[in-house]
Amino acid sequence: MARVATTFAGITAQADETGCGRCFDEVEAELLRTPDVPLPKDLVGRVAQKDPFHWDDQPAIIRRVLPQLVVVLAEDAVEPALMARGLAAAGWSRWPCEQAGAVAGFLEAWWTQVLRMESPPTPACEVFESCVTASSSVAPWLARWEAERDTVARHHLIESVGWWWEELASDDSPFTWWWGTAAEEQAAWHEVKTWLAAQTQVTVVPDGLWPDRQ
Repeated sequence: MARVATTFAGITAQADETGCGRCFDEVEAELLRTPDVPLPKDLVGRVAQKDPFHWDDQPAIIRRVLPQLVVVLAEDAVEPALMARGLAAAGWSRWPCEQAGAVAGFLEAWWTQVLRMESPPTPACEVFESCVTASSSVAPWLARWEAERDTVARHHLIESVGWWWEELASDDSPFTWWWGTAAEEQAAWHEVKTWLAAQTQVTVVPDGLWPDRQ
């Protein structure tokens, strides 16, 4: 989070950015055009969650709120995957190397920390979905999960299988805010299911779901 704050310090929305006047008033737009002024938490969340077409230059808007957005995400955001859609739509992975590296570093640190916390502020499955949405990729997040071999990460895996039980049974994707084609979304979910099949053997019992290591 400190790296993001340093990297994106001083960045603002375009000087003539007004956004959607129905969703953001002039006072809020002026705040977004002003460098380094603290923004209300509600504004940060709404900026990230709104459809990207609400802005003339949505990537600039996301850069402006990023120092506070990463804090919101790490501290129990409501619908974090929807906020992550704003990141994906901004195309952060194609930003200059320093900026893209700061975002990637935050996502990696956030996911790793959650996997190592017994009671993270946001359930691991939601953080996973958010990281996948932000990056339009599942591979790095699955790799980190597999590398975390302790009982805490295993517990998160069991809980996540339960969370995704309906999607696993119906073949629907849980990536509600995927930014890309439906075919890409389904391919990503298929990759997750293949990985889960290699990690767990799930049995339905009266008390719940009990995945066991194969």
